[in-house]
Amino acid sequence: MNIGRISKSLKVFLSKHWRKWTILAILAMVIYIGFVAYEYVYKPIYQFKEVTAQRLGIKRQIYQQIMDFYSKSQQDVNDILNKNYPDPFK
Repeated sequence: MNIGRISKSLKVFLSKHWRKWTILAILAMVIYIGFVAYEYVYKPIYQFKEVTAQRLGIKRQIYQQIMDFYSKSQQDVNDILNKNYPDPFK
């Protein structure tokens, strides 16, 4: 194989498609910078973000409402099951 021939065909290929390769290279750099920024900037700042008392209070209220509803519905089911119904087949 002639290296000069390969080199010439590579030069022709790159001269025809240099815009595409430039756009792809810029896009690859932007994606790489995004990954680096996510890993070293976004994660340390927002991963261990302090939770405020107000947000915890709202969460506790919602949890308490759910547990109240659950215990009430459980009590209703127990009341229904514990009733003495007359036997319809007697």
